[in-house]
Amino acid sequence: MSRQSEVTRRGFMRDAAKVAAGVAGGVTVARADVYKRILPQTVMGANEKICVGQIGVGNMGIRDLEFVAMRDDMQVIAVCDLNPKFTEHATDLIVGRGQAAPSVHTYFEEIIANKDVDAVVVVTPDHWHTVPSIMAVEAGKDVYCEKPLSTTIAEAQAVRAVVRGSKQVYQSGAMQRSGVYFQEAVQMIKSGYIGKVGRIECWNNDHDKVEGIGNPPDEDPPPWLDWDRYIGWTPKVPFNKNRYIKKFRWFTDYSGGKITDWGAHLIDIALWAMGEDKPIRRVMAASGNLILDDNRTTPDTLDAFWEFDDYILSFSNRAWNPDWFEKTAEGSPVPCHGILFHGTLGSMRVDRLGYKVFPFKENGGCKPVEKRDALEGDMNVGHWQNFADCVRSRQDPICNIDVAYTTMVTCVTGKCAYIANAKLEWDAKTEKFVGKDTDAVALANEWAYRPYQNGWSLKAPYHPNLKV
Repeated sequence: MSRQSEVTRRGFMRDAAKVAAGVAGGVTVARADVYKRILPQTVMGANEKICVGQIGVGNMGIRDLEFVAMRDDMQVIAVCDLNPKFTEHATDLIVGRGQAAPSVHTYFEEIIANKDVDAVVVVTPDHWHTVPSIMAVEAGKDVYCEKPLSTTIAEAQAVRAVVRGSKQVYQSGAMQRSGVYFQEAVQMIKSGYIGKVGRIECWNNDHDKVEGIGNPPDEDPPPWLDWDRYIGWTPKVPFNKNRYIKKFRWFTDYSGGKITDWGAHLIDIALWAMGEDKPIRRVMAASGNLILDDNRTTPDTLDAFWEFDDYILSFSNRAWNPDWFEKTAEGSPVPCHGILFHGTLGSMRVDRLGYKVFPFKENGGCKPVEKRDALEGDMNVGHWQNFADCVRSRQDPICNIDVAYTTMVTCVTGKCAYIANAKLEWDAKTEKFVGKDTDAVALANEWAYRPYQNGWSLKAPYHPNLKV
């Protein structure tokens, strides 16, 4: 669909809503019938299903697929993955729901070329979030993409420019924003319930044993895997099973480790509560591979700090000891992740179970509050509902491109700080690192703006050997 025809489609949608709302005088006409009578077939009717094409149906992909498949207003009509076992599993899931089998594809561009697809869901390794999202938007598709937005600031700038210049809906998969208790906690922080906040701690700790993900040897890729496509624009390396699927997160070529994984969730809520218009001033990190004996290139121990004008934010991860010593009212351990907001009147802990306020009586304090009965699935259900609603209304979703961009920049600057092993000044206007330590600044900017390799580009045609 051309951009001009897409714009026309949106205009027809607005006109149709006016006509449907104006039907009166004893004439009974269903809104869906009005759409069908006056609009071209490419325009979605009020009761018409949103046709979805999903790129990536591995571990997280199957989870997202399940949330789509349970909806009456969405239908997955095409799935794509480099792993045929994954697409087979996805097909079985969809058919098991009593729905028609989707078309099955190996390459993401085949999903985007499908004219029947209204919305594209991107659930790939992080280094493959950008190009499929850009191509889908340019093809007139709405996009739901898992977080983080991208792996570099250069990528983030490219996808944001394309989305902003389109009429398409973009939703990031940071579903905590659709969690009721996260929303309540953010509103409490904004309203000053715990006073002025000057310090925020985010953390996520893991259960890995000392051997970590192990040290498997490099080897030939499986015969069904297009390893060059998987590597994409990143440096060419031999196949290693730890670089593939879930464990990709532990390699700096494809991700940033926990800081761009769980950090993207937790930091997102912190920024939402404190105001996303506040620029970073400085960032630093202390990190290392101190405990685990494996071949990861991301740190197994990390503390990153961001200085803003009126508060300090941190993210901490240790991959080898998850213990957190607080207990719930029932006596069970609280999750080994969370956000602590420290204010002049008290502190608030927020996580996926809910939140709890700890008054600081010396400053007058506040009333203690505790809500800890949230269900994680509710966040996902609400997030997909928000996306579906916005596909129909053409409004910005709760995790729109600008939200995703701000969170991603924060996380990636933290990654760059641990790679450069330095305290770095950040110029929010140029979105570059600056300062006297020229070597560290150069290394950090190199990672923030890594160029695409192997024939891939952030501009059309993106690669000369695309399959369509």
